[in-house]
Amino acid sequence: MPQLPWPLRDAWLSRLVVRAQRGDREAFRALYQALYAPVSGYVRRRVPARADAEDVIGQVFFRLLEGLARIDPKRGSVLAYALQAARNALVDQARGRGAHVSVQASEDESLARVDGAAGPLEQLVQSEQEARVRAELSRLDPETRELLVLRYVDGLRHPEIAQLLGLSEAAVRQRSSRAVRELRARLNETDPAGALTHDG
Repeated sequence: MPQLPWPLRDAWLSRLVVRAQRGDREAFRALYQALYAPVSGYVRRRVPARADAEDVIGQVFFRLLEGLARIDPKRGSVLAYALQAARNALVDQARGRGAHVSVQASEDESLARVDGAAGPLEQLVQSEQEARVRAELSRLDPETRELLVLRYVDGLRHPEIAQLLGLSEAAVRQRSSRAVRELRARLNETDPAGALTHDG
């Protein structure tokens, strides 16, 4: 996906969806290419086995193609819709195996970027502080950790997180702010110099 400011990104993805709904195969190909990195990153941070992750990613794009006519860009972000499809596919996969359903990023992978690029949260910390941040993230409850990962690693905006998690935007903003304060306080306890100085 091109690095566009979010309003342009959303408008571009919305136009691709509308064109794809009209049967434009090139538009669907462009939509697939634009959504592949964020969807695969979201899935791979939650599914440790590469083959299983690829299965889930394939299911997500099959579902997107199958349900293309139902996507309404006026009702929310296309990216959040795609990540909701990924979240649903993860739940279905876990249920099919009789496993515990978890859609939170794994503790070890919560800061990792699949594409190797530095993510927004990684830019907030110095390389020598990353281990401390990982340790403190792992001590947060799973919902709080997931919120931070969605915001600072997956790069989602508050409205997209709200759409994905089924919460109000106000609740997401409040929880996000509280989560950053909690993480900052934990980091400041171990290093009074303050590892985290930005609350996004």
